[in-house]
Amino acid sequence: MGGDDLIAQTVLSSVASPGDAMRSDQEAQEGQVLGNYQLERLLGEGSMGRVFQARHIRLGRQVALKVLRPQHAHDSSFVRRFFQEARSVNQINHEHIVEIFDFAEEMEQGRVYCVMELLRGQSLAALLKEEKLSLERIQRIGVQVCAALGAAHKVGVVHRDVKPDNLFITHRGGQPDFVKVLDFGVAKILTSEGTNGTLDGTIIGTPTYMAPEQAAGLPVDHRADIYAVGNLLYEMLAGHPPFQAPAFGQLVVQIITQAPPPLPATLASGEPMPKALAQLVLRCLAKEPEGRPQQLSEVMTALLSLTAVAQPVPPMDPEEDVPTRNQRVKPDSLLRHPRLPLVVGSMALAMLAGAVTWSGLQRLLQPAEAPVAPVAAVVAPAPVTLTVRTMPEGARVIRADTGEALGVTPLVKEMARSDAAFGVRVELAGYAPLERQVRMDSNAMLEMPLVKAQSAPSPVAPKAPAPAKAPARKEVKRDAIIDPFAQ
Repeated sequence: MGGDDLIAQTVLSSVASPGDAMRSDQEAQEGQVLGNYQLERLLGEGSMGRVFQARHIRLGRQVALKVLRPQHAHDSSFVRRFFQEARSVNQINHEHIVEIFDFAEEMEQGRVYCVMELLRGQSLAALLKEEKLSLERIQRIGVQVCAALGAAHKVGVVHRDVKPDNLFITHRGGQPDFVKVLDFGVAKILTSEGTNGTLDGTIIGTPTYMAPEQAAGLPVDHRADIYAVGNLLYEMLAGHPPFQAPAFGQLVVQIITQAPPPLPATLASGEPMPKALAQLVLRCLAKEPEGRPQQLSEVMTALLSLTAVAQPVPPMDPEEDVPTRNQRVKPDSLLRHPRLPLVVGSMALAMLAGAVTWSGLQRLLQPAEAPVAPVAAVVAPAPVTLTVRTMPEGARVIRADTGEALGVTPLVKEMARSDAAFGVRVELAGYAPLERQVRMDSNAMLEMPLVKAQSAPSPVAPKAPAPAKAPARKEVKRDAIIDPFAQ
C-alpha cells in the first residue's frame, strides 16, 4: 500500500464508527455479484481500486470491472476522481483509449465501480521486461500513444500519468502492437476559465515519469504529457527511464535540475540510434514547457518521418582514379569503392520499382571484361514518400489501379518517383471505403477521415408477373424478425 493510501486509511479509521470500519475492509472478491456482473478473476490492483474480469449475468458478455477500494468509496474526492476518469474517456472517444461503458454507485453496499472493455494482452511495462523492441515497433507504439493523447488534448483533457504500466499492448484486426491508453483517474480537465480537478501544489502522478513543473507542484497543461511521451520513448530506446533514484526527493531534484543522460548510440535490439529520433526525445524532455514540441501532432509527424540511418560515406579522394568511358574497372577496386553502398542501395530501390532486375544488379557486380559506364549512370531517381493517415487508424491502404496492398494506416511508404496519377483506396470494417488520387512526383501526404458505413436496407426483388391464366394468389404478409443482439 502506498503512502497516500496509508494516510487516507488512517484518517478514515480515526473518524468512522466500528461498523463503517468493518465495511471499509470488505474488498470485492472473485465470485461476488456487483449489479449485473459476476466477478470471475482478479486482473490487477492499484492505489485506487481493483480490476476484475467479469461477466454480465444475463447476456454473458465479458468485461473488465474497475472497483474503487471501499475505504475510498465513502470519500467524495476519490469518488469524484473515479467518475472523472469515466467522463474523460467518454468525452475523448478514441480507438486507442480504453472504452468505459458504465459507471455505478451502490452506496448501500459501499461499492463504486466502472465497466470497461476487456483487453487481451500485456502492459508495455511487462513487454519491455521480456523483449528488446526494434526501432519499427518503438515507432509504431509511439505514434499510437501520440494519436490517443493528442485526441485527449483536443477536448481539453491532460492524462498526467503516462507510463508503461498505463499502456496496454494487444492485437486487433490483424494489427500487432495495438495500443490502448489506460487510467485517466488523475486526468486534468482544462476549461476556458483555467484548470480544475487539482489544487496547485498537489503532486499527482507517478514520480519517475513526471514533468519538472508537475514534480514541483506547479500548474500543468498538455505539455506535461509531451514530456511523458519523451520519457516513454527514452525508456523504450535505452531500456530504462532517463532519471532514476532510490528516494523520492532525489528523483525530484534530478527531474527539475539535471539534463537527461545522452541516449546510447545503438538500441537494445542492436540497431543504430537515428540522430533525428534522439534529438526529438531530448526536445520532449526539455525542462521548460516552451522548449518542447507544442503539440503531439508534431511528435507524431517526426516519428512517421523516420527513415533508415544511412552510414556516413567518406568523401572521394580528388587524387583517386575515376574510370572513364574507355577505361576498364578492376573488380576488387570497384568492390572497395566507398560509394558502392549508395549505388547498391539505389539499385535495390529501383528493383522494388521494377526499373532494374536482379540479374542486372548481378551483372554490375561481376568482373567487367567490357568497358564499364560511369557509376553515376546507373543511379536510379531518388524515391519519394507516400504518407497516408486515417481517422480512425488501422485502415488497409490499397493501390486502386493494381490492387496492391500498401500497408495499414498510419502508413509511411517509399515509392518510385512517377508523374502518373493513380488511386489510393482505404478500407476499414464498419466504415465506408474512401479513394483519393495521388501523383508521386514528390513526397505526398493524404489525410483521409473515414465515415461510418450506413447499413443499407435489403433490396426487394421485383415480383414476377403472374401467368395470364393462373388464378390470383393471396398475398401473405410476414413480420420482420429483429435480433436485438445482432451486431
